[in-house]
Amino acid sequence: MSIYDKARELGKEMLECEAAQKLNAAREAFDNNAEAQKLVEEYAELKQKFNDIMADKDSDKMPLTDIGNRITEIEKQIKENEVTAGLMRAETEYGAFVNSVFNIISATIQGNDTSDCGGCCSSCTGCH
Repeated sequence: MSIYDKARELGKEMLECEAAQKLNAAREAFDNNAEAQKLVEEYAELKQKFNDIMADKDSDKMPLTDIGNRITEIEKQIKENEVTAGLMRAETEYGAFVNSVFNIISATIQGNDTSDCGGCCSSCTGCH
């Protein structure tokens, strides 16, 4: 088996882990929730509008305060929305899982194989 085959196998296993399944479920819940989608869309549109005004040196900057306040309000709603908050948690957990796998790979490449470690500790490169 080549290194590329092993990488594909690892990738498939990573997609089947609990963190990936939680992420997929959270994405599906988001995709099926119009309110959550609307919040994220509105947030993205306002951020783009804010950035466009900031980038245009000739534009009137007065609307920035109102747009910034609305962005803050929507951020709060996104954090309080069960679906969007669940998606953010799942993305964070999956990201941490992926980072821990890459940390183990990196440590092994560098000659610091931690395969005999029994868990997570402050000196470790990641949980495994």
